[in-house]
Amino acid sequence: MGKKFNKLSEIEIENLIEKYNNRVKLNLTVEQLAYQIGVEYNVSERTVRKWFSEKLGLKQKLDVEPEQYVKAQKRKFDKTKKRFIITWGQNNTRVHKGFYENIEAYAKEIDADIHIILGRYKNPTSIWTAGQKNEETWSDEIIKYGDANRHSIHKYVSIMSDVKIQPTAINPMSGMQGMSGINSCIFGSPKVQLEMIPVLESAKPKMMLSTGSVTVKNYTDSKSGKQGEFHHTLGFVIVEIKDKDVFFVRQITADDKTGSFSDLYYRAEGGKVSKVKSIEAIVLGDVHFGHHDQKVIDTTLSFMDKVKPNHVILHDVFDGDSISHHQMKDPFIQYGKEMNGTNDLNKELDVLIKSLKPFEKHKNVVIVRSNHDDFLDRWLKNEDWKKQPTFKNSRLYMQLSDILLEQYGKTPMNVEGVIPALIKQKYPKFITLGRNASYKVKGGWELGQHGDLGTSGSRGSIQQFRRLNTKIIVGHYHKPERKDGALSVGTSTHLRVGYNQGPSPWLQSHVIIHEDGKAQHISFINGEFTTFK
Repeated sequence: MGKKFNKLSEIEIENLIEKYNNRVKLNLTVEQLAYQIGVEYNVSERTVRKWFSEKLGLKQKLDVEPEQYVKAQKRKFDKTKKRFIITWGQNNTRVHKGFYENIEAYAKEIDADIHIILGRYKNPTSIWTAGQKNEETWSDEIIKYGDANRHSIHKYVSIMSDVKIQPTAINPMSGMQGMSGINSCIFGSPKVQLEMIPVLESAKPKMMLSTGSVTVKNYTDSKSGKQGEFHHTLGFVIVEIKDKDVFFVRQITADDKTGSFSDLYYRAEGGKVSKVKSIEAIVLGDVHFGHHDQKVIDTTLSFMDKVKPNHVILHDVFDGDSISHHQMKDPFIQYGKEMNGTNDLNKELDVLIKSLKPFEKHKNVVIVRSNHDDFLDRWLKNEDWKKQPTFKNSRLYMQLSDILLEQYGKTPMNVEGVIPALIKQKYPKFITLGRNASYKVKGGWELGQHGDLGTSGSRGSIQQFRRLNTKIIVGHYHKPERKDGALSVGTSTHLRVGYNQGPSPWLQSHVIIHEDGKAQHISFINGEFTTFK
């Protein structure tokens, strides 16, 4: 966050005045000086110019907004459209021709309204800025769809085109959580990030998304500029309006060279749109069979039948509610479980094995070792069957303990665990991973980690995984999130399962990886994730 004027010291203010008065000797325009000071204090050039004019009373006229920008401030959205494509374009920078043509082709195919949020960035070293006297201009292609206005395109969705974010910002949506009220919101930025905002049980899910760029890389030769260049992503956000209460939103990223991209069932390449026949992988939101939402599972299986994934990744297939250590010492919860039969471990395991059956027809089904799988091993190790609240699990305790004893007898330093062993007995072709396993697919995506364990055994977080030397998709958090090359899936359970009290960021969401190695979230509302058929 930048420094505020009222936090400047007297010496800093004197230095600002001195620099302003000496700008001619320094061969700097007001705009160039304001840019340099803005970098120093982490504020925008326009903010510095307002300091000069409004705070310091220096006689300089603030720039009049470029005509292109004034026009974009009056942009309206097409209320007849049910689909919207939103991206970001930088001033004094050319568009990526291939990506731009593919966007137009895709918009025509799906009848979408295109919005390009006008972005600002002062780069005096740019080859595209040279010779333009640092004037703010945008290419004709951008202005055709230019947007600098704010729109509520749906009862619960806003396009925040009037909010200007520095393209080099590490977390472009930081501090924006409350800006759109109850609405999910879309911000223009060359980074592609996604964040869920916790909401109360009665509220609609709220997410924040950044768009990616339609323009090519064009940054200063500085640390922040090089970081911005590294994370610069060709991309856009698509919003689909189903009805007055339901919308769907996704992020799409494109190939840096060709500008081609895939979205669900469609592939845009060379200015033409075709149908997707297969995808590289699908990573389901944490499943927790027994607490799962059957409508989400059915819709997912139907989707998989259409696009035929090469890899199917499942997290937290076992829930462990029947023997959860979180509730084992609570006699009232145990009484309730006894009355309604939810403390029957054999029944819960039976649900797990039967629920995996529909996945058997797919290839490379991978069960990622997850923390809820550990519930069963922990129960066997820490609990005394003779002192359990119920004896219905006693014989099963003995049988499962024998599985664990056999594993420790063979490989004590690399024990598979009971849940993977039970799954392999029924589905020998399934791939069950260990805690430290790696499973990589096309695009260099690491899919073998659940997400609960971070560096050196610490608690995992998307921020930790963001710093790894590989792109990664994890589970565990039950909320979709994207920070550059680190993604997390949501959940496949109901959004409220008893232990997530208060405001919750949970959302039913998967990640799919296309054949080109690009990943995107698909999120569910009422068991659906798109209006496409």
